[in-house]
Amino acid sequence: MSEADTLTLAAVGDIHIDRVPPTGLMQHVAAEIRSADIRFTNSEQMFAEGGHPDPHHATFTHPRNIEAYTEIGFDVVSLSNNHTMDWGAAALLDSIERLKAAGIAPVGAGRNIAEARKPVIVDRKGVKVGFLAYNCTGPDGYEATDDMPGNAPVRIWTVYDKWDYQPATPPQIISMARKEDLEAMKADIAALAKQCDVCVVSYHWGQHYIPRVIPDYCYEVGRAAVDAGADLILGGHPHMLKGAEVYKGKVIFYSLGNFAFEQGAGPEKYRGTTKMKGLVKKHYKVTPLPYPTHAFHPDGLTTMIVKARISAKGEITSVSYVPCHINPQAEPMIYRRGQARGDEVHDYMASISESEGLNVKYVWNEEGTEVFLHSKA
Repeated sequence: MSEADTLTLAAVGDIHIDRVPPTGLMQHVAAEIRSADIRFTNSEQMFAEGGHPDPHHATFTHPRNIEAYTEIGFDVVSLSNNHTMDWGAAALLDSIERLKAAGIAPVGAGRNIAEARKPVIVDRKGVKVGFLAYNCTGPDGYEATDDMPGNAPVRIWTVYDKWDYQPATPPQIISMARKEDLEAMKADIAALAKQCDVCVVSYHWGQHYIPRVIPDYCYEVGRAAVDAGADLILGGHPHMLKGAEVYKGKVIFYSLGNFAFEQGAGPEKYRGTTKMKGLVKKHYKVTPLPYPTHAFHPDGLTTMIVKARISAKGEITSVSYVPCHINPQAEPMIYRRGQARGDEVHDYMASISESEGLNVKYVWNEEGTEVFLHSKA
């Protein structure tokens, strides 16, 4: 099959923009993302003026930031995460309408649960690619209901088991999806799989600020999604890359990490990096690097652009990633094989996947520009 007969999907991790103008944050990766036929990401902020911020949680929001998404050409943006309702219901609904007016399809949130669970289907070159998005990370009350706005939830039970009789021994953490949410999710995916050629599902899940570790529920939910008909799983939220696996021939990315995420660069300086660095250091015993607008674990500087190639028959023929690294200005930059940063991303993904026992191997292409994912089996 020739390159002209192939559809390419590009997907990146979490985005949060706080600068004027907002377009500069992704300047070094714009061309690579634009070269794809369909472009997807998750937004960690709303796009509204006003609202009632959560005093302990809200991220920065301003409508001007949509310009950064349209400049890159994002087609679909997930709003299903732990920041969906940071500024209240009115701000969420305003954000949804502003994205639609800009030609971007929001997914994973809505004025009620039916709308939040509604998929987005993008038709390119006669191939239909469907998207769903779910949030597993709370907070309580951010999920949509029959008559309240919010996100599409897959809520999680967590049990802490004192497996050792000795005092102060760290407990075993057991997590699992709520059955009613898992069944609803599976029904959504099965229905979407009948309407499109390729089904892509995004999840906001996992443990943030903690390298490598993937909670039990992520395996449960991600693999259940594939069993229900999903062709590609895109995880986010931990603020760093996590391992990936090939499950029944389908790729599950457990976290794409931060992609373009800054705090406190704009004139409003809402929350900013100083407060966030203090919280990360206090609660997670991590000292962020002295970058002016990046307040996360040093492992969070590695990131990627996922690329899925789809045949004219509507089948994913390959999944790869373009290695990226975040510079001191919180801007992602592309690196190749043989460059220290490019090799670092490849080696990091191989290491964190191997340590978690995941079924995947990473192979550079001949040009050294992309890393392809294959099953070990």
